[in-house]
Amino acid sequence: MQDLLAVLEEQTEIATKTRLNADYVPGLVTVLHGDEMEAIGARTVWEALRLVPGVEPSTDQIGGRQTLVRGVGGSFASGNMKILLNGRAMNSALSANANPVLNMPLEQVARLEVVRGPGSAVHGEFAYAGVLNVVTRKESDGVFVRAGRFDTYGAGGFAHWSNGPRSGGSVSLGGWQTGGAGVDSGRDALHGGNNAPQQVLSNAPGPVDDTMEQRSFLFDLYHEALSLSFSYLEDGNGDHYGTINVLDAADERGIDYRNRYLMLNGKADWSVADDLHASLDLGWQYYENHFGIRLLPANFTWLNAAFQPTLLPNGYLSEGYYEEHRLSANGDLVWEGWQDHRILAGIGIARISVGDSWQLNNVHPQTLEPVATPVRVGLEEGVPWVSEDTDRRILSLTLQDEYRPVESVTLTAGVRYDDYDDFGDNTSPRLAAVWRLDHRNVVKAQYAEAFRPPTFYEAAFSSEQAPALTRTPELAPETIRTSELAYIFKSDSAEFRLTGFHSRLDDLIVDSGILGFVNVDGVRTRGVEVEAMHRLGDSFKLEGNLTLSDTAQDGSGDSVAGAADRLANLVLWYQPDSKRSVALWLRHVGERERETGDGREALDGYETVDLAASMRDLGVPGLTLRLGVSNLFDETVRHPAFLTLDIIGQPFVSYPGDYRQAGRAVWLQLSYRM
Repeated sequence: MQDLLAVLEEQTEIATKTRLNADYVPGLVTVLHGDEMEAIGARTVWEALRLVPGVEPSTDQIGGRQTLVRGVGGSFASGNMKILLNGRAMNSALSANANPVLNMPLEQVARLEVVRGPGSAVHGEFAYAGVLNVVTRKESDGVFVRAGRFDTYGAGGFAHWSNGPRSGGSVSLGGWQTGGAGVDSGRDALHGGNNAPQQVLSNAPGPVDDTMEQRSFLFDLYHEALSLSFSYLEDGNGDHYGTINVLDAADERGIDYRNRYLMLNGKADWSVADDLHASLDLGWQYYENHFGIRLLPANFTWLNAAFQPTLLPNGYLSEGYYEEHRLSANGDLVWEGWQDHRILAGIGIARISVGDSWQLNNVHPQTLEPVATPVRVGLEEGVPWVSEDTDRRILSLTLQDEYRPVESVTLTAGVRYDDYDDFGDNTSPRLAAVWRLDHRNVVKAQYAEAFRPPTFYEAAFSSEQAPALTRTPELAPETIRTSELAYIFKSDSAEFRLTGFHSRLDDLIVDSGILGFVNVDGVRTRGVEVEAMHRLGDSFKLEGNLTLSDTAQDGSGDSVAGAADRLANLVLWYQPDSKRSVALWLRHVGERERETGDGREALDGYETVDLAASMRDLGVPGLTLRLGVSNLFDETVRHPAFLTLDIIGQPFVSYPGDYRQAGRAVWLQLSYRM
């Protein structure tokens, strides 16, 4: 069955909105199947992304999920991947991220579709360095439970029903939680600067608060050409290494940050004529972010507005809340009445508005003295947060033509125009060619552009409401221009893909270091991606990929901090029969460069090994037992810590030992499929 599935065409709509074989679409698309990702030991969407060439999942100081693509990461291109759930955009306007989707358990996922490279010609904003579409299970019935080290537990189930061939629905729910490994933090920011307090005032070294949890509920109905879907996703996490790189007390472990999504969508698909297809998608989305954190430890002494030493008995406490509402309508027409052409025309409109938005601090923003009753603060008082009157209107127009001059060649030309009422407009073109030399060999080439608008949080600092001290120039959107050339070979037992890419990134939005954001000079990145798969007889399969990238800043030629210059995966499968399998997954991450001004050596690379075994139909048909070990040899994994500022504004290393991650973990999963 696996040999048969290997030669079947992998269909996807993510690259063009028109269903095509994944190897024939413009650009580079990777499709990962949920069942296979479970079998090799991945447990969440975020973990599975490690298998995609050129993609490096990472975390920041508070445990936020970062997805670095093709050598660009760290403070550059934050929120640089468009995240879709069943084809619908999830990136928040606040931060351009969608953590609850990345933290979804893979048991709820049918497949992941990943575009490497710009996708704004079809998907618009935030489809900057890539696009991820999480397709959930809608045609399966089953339940699962999971347990693992660090007090990690998960459970869920999914079901579907039908009332004839074109009517039915599905429901899926799941979630997980972990108490966290509590790895040792090492020294924190209070030890780093020459003017910082001494160790006695710090909670570090000590255990980091890496508590995490996730919940999701999905409900879908369809009848004939109509469909209706409801989605609820939520996650939460501790503040890990501290919001400002200052470790909180060990007895304060718990959920400090929480994100919540509610989404309702209705869609209609119909054939207007034999050669004309239309669709209309109406959506409502609600996003909520809440945090309650301790920025500085209890009994910390700092300088008030009069430059006098002031004791903070309870430390510096901050609580914040933000809610965002999005209404959207998107319509598409696909016309195939012109011979050898398939033309897509689309129009979309969205309105994003901020609802309740506030911060409460136990320090007065003018006097910098502690207060008994928390004070509500915002940009007017010089504290960074988004105003409640912030909103954004987006109008988009898309035109695309897939032209086949001969049977073996497809040319795709497309352009999308986006107009924003708060910062202007942007045009994202794409030109691509796919040449099928024969049924085994394919050559692809593409030039594409994309953009990332300023998020609400970034744009707040260029607002007229921002105080003069922190006000920054009006921000322009980030842009990227990418050229790609790829060769694909595919047979019944082997696959090979070779891709070269070159990208130019301009007007990057970075933290200015003074509670603000600015556009900076561009970055150039280039590299090569190699992918291979080979079946060794009936029982073994070997697959892997290697990405080499070189990223440099214009002018200085300095390397860009954060992302690895080398990524590699190697997976060995052993499946003696349809009921048993063992997978060994070797992951390599190369060195990561430091920021300009950081005198430390580049952060060393690392290798991890994951092992997973599956036993299906265990006594009962459909019952599967999986046992796995992540990071089998307990390799030390660290993500880079960036520079921060001391109390007089001088940069220094926040965590000299970087952000250490959890070590070896054993897990057990039991699932039942009907």
